[in-house]
Amino acid sequence: MLKGWALRLGLLLLSAAIVVLVAMLPRGVVATEASSPPGSLGEVRTDATQKFRIEPLEGDAGGFAYSWSLAAYGEGLRDYMAGLAGGTLTVDQWYGTAQRVLPLLPLLRETWWLSFQLFAAALVVGVVLGLLLGCLVLGSRAGRAFSLGLSVLGVSVPDFLLILLGQLLTIWSYRTFGVRLWSVLGVQGGERGWLLPLVALSIIPMAYTARLISTALDEAMRQEYIRTARAKGVPEVWVVLKHALRNALPRALNGMPAMLNVTLSSQLVVEVLTNHYGLGSGLMRGLSYSQPHVVATIGLIFCTWFLVMDGLAVTLRALANPQLKGGGTP
Repeated sequence: MLKGWALRLGLLLLSAAIVVLVAMLPRGVVATEASSPPGSLGEVRTDATQKFRIEPLEGDAGGFAYSWSLAAYGEGLRDYMAGLAGGTLTVDQWYGTAQRVLPLLPLLRETWWLSFQLFAAALVVGVVLGLLLGCLVLGSRAGRAFSLGLSVLGVSVPDFLLILLGQLLTIWSYRTFGVRLWSVLGVQGGERGWLLPLVALSIIPMAYTARLISTALDEAMRQEYIRTARAKGVPEVWVVLKHALRNALPRALNGMPAMLNVTLSSQLVVEVLTNHYGLGSGLMRGLSYSQPHVVATIGLIFCTWFLVMDGLAVTLRALANPQLKGGGTP
């Protein structure tokens, strides 16, 4: 287990270095005194039946030419690392701040906490619903079909499509009946909606948990100790809860690392599309306003978050399954 955490620490350092090196590439772009060729490129079409073609537009003044400088790139990296270590990084294009210059790290701490609240709530809701849905496999044929169908649908339907459909539904409801079901995209720094991003983000852990639990329960109910418990007259509810589910949960935990990683990856899309101003929206704002230090810092937060959650999931799986502590296979 300690070896696994040491490996993740090494991966964290490697991924952090890659993120910073890539995110700070724009700092190496410098403007030269030489002018670019007169005219800028534009779409031109002389015949309505033909496709557009790219040609220089006459009359436009030439602009500056740009080049990439390794020295400027290195200076940008040094400035960023010094600002990150000293906590002096600032940002002047942030939602809800009237474009005032503010310290970056305190803003990102608040933003991360908002994202973590959404992530934790979606994880709890998804896992609980997945457990209930997975247990339907032990019921009637209709319940089994409903459980498997909904779990497959939850994995296959893109979260952005679910969000767009939810926004269209509340817009239609508001225009038709004057009732707004939940918040949709609004002005920057304005109202934050929770219901739609919570539903969209909890679909993946619900579907993963339901599929893992249903498969593990289906295998557990065929074991010899289940038949022995039934032969002794143990009530069916206790057979499922005390014997089948207790032995199925460690097997279901094998898919937890993948579930956490997929859920965390989907959070970027969910936050941007649902007006939830967390790290995902902050990352898009840093890209939109060409702020590489914002992109690099949020990238470091996500790398740390990914590896910590993955390590916790693997540790929990090993604690629940004694065979994994000694390197065995479940």
